[in-house]
Amino acid sequence: MRRLIAAVLVLGLVLSACGGGPSLTEYAVGLESAVAEMNGQLDRLDAELSETSDLEQVKRYANERVAARYEFLRVLEEFDPPNSVSDLHAAALGIMGRLADAEAALAGYVNELDSLADTGDIWSTPLGVAARSADAEAVELCLAAQAELDTSERSDLLGVPWIPPELKDVVVVAFGCLAEER
Repeated sequence: MRRLIAAVLVLGLVLSACGGGPSLTEYAVGLESAVAEMNGQLDRLDAELSETSDLEQVKRYANERVAARYEFLRVLEEFDPPNSVSDLHAAALGIMGRLADAEAALAGYVNELDSLADTGDIWSTPLGVAARSADAEAVELCLAAQAELDTSERSDLLGVPWIPPELKDVVVVAFGCLAEER
């Protein structure tokens, strides 16, 4: 889920360079930073969870994941995307909002549990399936955004004087959409 969110954010930042607001590069840098912050928090939480057998720590894990998701969404809402990526940015906001809400619902379920044995395979519950589905959407968007925003092939145009400046803007993105890529 984190990777999808990161990809959506980065894509929005990179595409914004062609319109109003910040340049594509500024947008991409800001987005990449926000994604890295969220992913770092989620990775730390995942590592801590793997070392626990305490229900209260599992509840804390669930609540802190939700907090990280909503903080990322808040930061994303503050971005002023370039016109060229405003639709992509809006899609990212929608997907990230659904992902945060789905994880919040799942955390609500976890917070009602009385024992660690009650957690079972939480991801197979309807709430877990909804959270996984939202995460899968985020990953798809992240991968598509990464492919769209990476303009490293433009580096050959840097010295060509008649090429418009917006086409000389070289953006290299690595959102870490997939866990194995980070």
